Amino acid sequence: MKRRDKRIYIIAALLVVVVALLLALYLFPGTIVPRVDLADQGPGGDGTGLPGHPALHVEITRYNVQNVLATLYRADYYVREIRQTRFWSDGAGSASTTAEIWATPDVLRIRWANGENMILSHDTYTLWHEGRAPITRPVTAAMGESLTHILDEFQGIPSYEALLELDPEQIIRAGYTRKPVGDSERYVIFLSVQTSSLGYVDYYYIELDSGLLVEMETWDGSTLVYHIETIRLDLSAPPEDVFLLPERRS
Repeated sequence: MKRRDKRIYIIAALLVVVVALLLALYLFPGTIVPRVDLADQGPGGDGTGLPGHPALHVEITRYNVQNVLATLYRADYYVREIRQTRFWSDGAGSASTTAEIWATPDVLRIRWANGENMILSHDTYTLWHEGRAPITRPVTAAMGESLTHILDEFQGIPSYEALLELDPEQIIRAGYTRKPVGDSERYVIFLSVQTSSLGYVDYYYIELDSGLLVEMETWDGSTLVYHIETIRLDLSAPPEDVFLLPERRS
């Protein structure tokens, strides 16, 4: 009889725990966040994604997407090319430009299509136009807290880390999808955000394996007004000579 009573108490305790968890999930959907296992990069780190990708086992919602983004790590080394396009509000046309970026943990370089260049280190940044002498200046606190943040600013790419500071109520929708990144499709985390009093909605796409924001769109209703896309991405280390100033190149 005592053994039977013990079993009844154990079952009752388990039922209490299960009911408490279900109530917490229902009443406070943003407080219980599933564990996120991010995938290791496979050979070559191409990040193309495979069925059964560990991160895809987690259901992402508008309530937990910030917690998932907080677990991502940017690739230490990469080479990529981006295209920025602004669309006129009257629908009369658009203007585009491209930029190439080379990144390491200690130094970054960006080259715009118009011939402007920048090399950025922890202490200094150097700007020059093709055919002109470089100008070097110290990095100041006002420019940002990290190399990647400053590079994001110069590229015109919103830092997805800033999304962690958003009021969760601004997030409209979130989840997984596959997007063309360069010459392949890759798994990305996406979220749409109401960030403007004008009613604009921003869409962000963060690639899983690299932790890089690879695409961003701004929409005014059904009209696309701004678009950044990655047209080439390589997660290998850049050649060292791309970080040499023009007068030091052979």
